[in-house]
Amino acid sequence: MRGGENMEDKTNTKLDPQAALHEERKNIDARIQAVNALKTQDQFKTAGREIALAYTHLQEAKMWLGQALGMIGSELPAQFADKAE
Repeated sequence: MRGGENMEDKTNTKLDPQAALHEERKNIDARIQAVNALKTQDQFKTAGREIALAYTHLQEAKMWLGQALGMIGSELPAQFADKAE
């Protein structure tokens, strides 16, 4: 981003909180998939541990945003609810 660009155009500040968190979770999910694809490429084999850590922390970031959604009152869709017996 260049110095003179409007930062608001690149953020979710204009969205309602739930929509903003959902959007960020989608963005993180895209990054999770991209990092996962790196694991199979030969040039990244020597950085396997670091890539695995990045993958894990992206998953955690998505999880924490999900927790934030719950805290502001967003309901978990029924198809994603745990069905432990």
